[in-house]
Amino acid sequence: MSNGTYSGRNIDVALQNAAKALGVDAGDIQYDVMAGQGGGFALIKVKSGGAGAPVLGQESLSGSGPSPDGGHDDAPMREAREDRGGRRDDRGGRRDDRGGRRDDRGGRRDDRGGRRDDRGGRRGAWPDVPSDGPTEIQIVVAEGVTLSETGQAALDLLIDLLTEMEYGVEGTVSESKDRVSFELNSDAYGEVFVAREMGLLRSLEYLVEKIVSDGDRRVKVSMDINGARAQADEDLGQSARDLAQRAIEEERVYKMGPLDPRGRRLVHIALREMDGVTTESEGEGVFRRICIIPD
Repeated sequence: MSNGTYSGRNIDVALQNAAKALGVDAGDIQYDVMAGQGGGFALIKVKSGGAGAPVLGQESLSGSGPSPDGGHDDAPMREAREDRGGRRDDRGGRRDDRGGRRDDRGGRRDDRGGRRDDRGGRRGAWPDVPSDGPTEIQIVVAEGVTLSETGQAALDLLIDLLTEMEYGVEGTVSESKDRVSFELNSDAYGEVFVAREMGLLRSLEYLVEKIVSDGDRRVKVSMDINGARAQADEDLGQSARDLAQRAIEEERVYKMGPLDPRGRRLVHIALREMDGVTTESEGEGVFRRICIIPD
């Protein structure tokens, strides 16, 4: 990596990579966490002083980077604290010793968490990263496609990131207008990429898009692995059509759960050609949702 950024499977590995490249002790480096998704990826930016030299001293985790949805993600801070000593687990153990009441409440939370896992694994554990998985990366340009300079930069950057992570994948890249699309495949790492609502896949997508875009041209980057996102998109569209049919039959307005901009766009497209209903968005920020309205 360049521009003072270093990546790895987790924050500790990224820090070791930075120390090796800079020729200093890892414990002396001051840095900010730009991304730290649990389950296999972290990106840090080493603070620099005069003449671009790294700032040495007590390490810093104060600058967590923006999340794929545009906000600030405090997950890297939690990840770092857990990696450095698991103090949260220790505190949990002491509370158990005082009476075990937390165990009872925790059991009920596990029940709710199980249902969340069925919907997307938001509260479940990250799948294990194979220690002996493939590391070779083979991403080729799709047949009949010629990449622009920006498209090639996106491909090179993704390969660099995956190389640092030691995640072997294969796939193709294509480009049309202002969109660069990656279709990836990996039997070994597929579950890691799509865990927790495709957290790692979305983080890579976000990072590549932000880095290769410039002030004059904003490029959209999309990624899929093992067809998981395409299947999720199809399921969302079918759910919207089923709900629209109910809205027509019952002559009532139905509101879908909160969706990100991409999800809302997919629903609007899915119902655009359906007779008897219209769609509108309501709400603000992460609570914005779609209303399905019968004519």
